[in-house]
Amino acid sequence: MSLRYKVFLHSYLGFNSNSTFLYGEKDAILIDASQCLSDSHRMAAEIILSRKNLTHIYVSHFHPDHHFGLEVLHHAFPNAKVVALPQAVHDIVFTSSDKVDLWAIDRFGPDIPSRTFIPMPMREPRLELEGEEILFYDDIEGDSIHNSIVWIPSIKVVCATDVAFHDCHLWPIESNVERRKKWRKDIASLLDFDPRIVIPGHCDAEKIQILEEVQDDPTRTYTDCVKWSIDYLDYYEEVYNTARTGAEMVDLMFKRYPHVKAEDFAIHWQARLLFPHSSPDWLTPLPGKPGEIFLNPSGGYDGDPPKE
Repeated sequence: MSLRYKVFLHSYLGFNSNSTFLYGEKDAILIDASQCLSDSHRMAAEIILSRKNLTHIYVSHFHPDHHFGLEVLHHAFPNAKVVALPQAVHDIVFTSSDKVDLWAIDRFGPDIPSRTFIPMPMREPRLELEGEEILFYDDIEGDSIHNSIVWIPSIKVVCATDVAFHDCHLWPIESNVERRKKWRKDIASLLDFDPRIVIPGHCDAEKIQILEEVQDDPTRTYTDCVKWSIDYLDYYEEVYNTARTGAEMVDLMFKRYPHVKAEDFAIHWQARLLFPHSSPDWLTPLPGKPGEIFLNPSGGYDGDPPKE
């Protein structure tokens, strides 16, 4: 049989991130874990019910919503190799304690791990699933530095991870004006593969249904998340340049995207970071002090500086 996929959409608390379960007749590979332990428990249960032999769990980058649930998955599937490209392994090692401390807040309670599970570095950027190549590309700009994407040539599917979203607020917190220019180009470059399907790294439940339908109908394609993400970044840049208060930033973004609830708190946090003195109390509180949160693997902050 040709390869197939199932996309697991994680909870609102877990940033509405996606994990992609690639499978053949017997074997399977999972792309990314989750932030919340509960999401990985639910995902593990479904994978067990699939009766597939999970050979590998691949981690796309260092953001916790892609690896915090690894310990749950490793316990459920001890024979599956947990792997990542060398840059991602390096980044997870150098951010692990910072990220666990950052998210050890009441918002998550016991739903995050007390320590991180470190993947093994891959020797080459490829895996094989029942004779079909799974290819990995790193140093891709997304909602952080050092993202990676996944290309499955046999079924013409791209797993965009945190490079492209759809009907989920993007995460501009760890990018600045110049980096968002590269992010925009890297989103557009997803179409260079000539894919039939691009699976976004974050989305809503409706997109999961569309992805299932398109998989079963070879006459259809789904790459809408590419244009949607570019349009979102373009509009965000307009708001970034014109908003004068945190409340104005949030109001402008939510008026443009009134139906988008996934990761809406990211816009609250961005407003608080850019406008620390004028942001109203009703915005979602930051999980820590500015300058000590959302740090890159080198311990610095990649986001735009405050505007006031």
